[in-house]
Amino acid sequence: MSFKILTIMTFLLGSVNALANDAAPHGSAAASAQAMKTTDKYTNSWISFPALTLKNIDTAEPQALPLTKGRVQIVVFLASWCVPCQQLMPEMKRIAEKYKGKYTDISYVFAHDTDPDARAFASYHKVMPASYMGTAKVLEDFHQPDLPAIYASDRYGWLAYRKLNSRTTDLPELEKYLELHTSF
Repeated sequence: MSFKILTIMTFLLGSVNALANDAAPHGSAAASAQAMKTTDKYTNSWISFPALTLKNIDTAEPQALPLTKGRVQIVVFLASWCVPCQQLMPEMKRIAEKYKGKYTDISYVFAHDTDPDARAFASYHKVMPASYMGTAKVLEDFHQPDLPAIYASDRYGWLAYRKLNSRTTDLPELEKYLELHTSF
């Protein structure tokens, strides 16, 4: 019975795609152009790492974080109330310590959080000097990332790594990226 249903569904779905006005043969130039339109721009184009002007977590004063050529800039978006963010912090601290002297700058940006909660979270996880409150402009520049989110530039100032909804299982990928981009 289930085989019959599967066979019927296969024919129905195949005919729907064949009848679509904008359908293009797989592998054709038209299909590639359609794929480029439907994926996001981080995957398909080179873009500069967005400039960061954030609120200092202690003074609430605006502070520009310069993007230094020759250094990898990592920005971690998080929130004190975000459970995956809390789970990510011990590993992020380990990574920060490992790459401390290897041309890497890590900043923690609190999104959708209150100042006291962000300060308490940063103090608890001992990431105070590199913690900032996200501004509406920064969150817009990074397209309102799903938390926790990790973005990294390459040494030339291009956005080269992005991971949304990061988990501890994603961090070996970040470490591999850092190994490739900081070993010179």
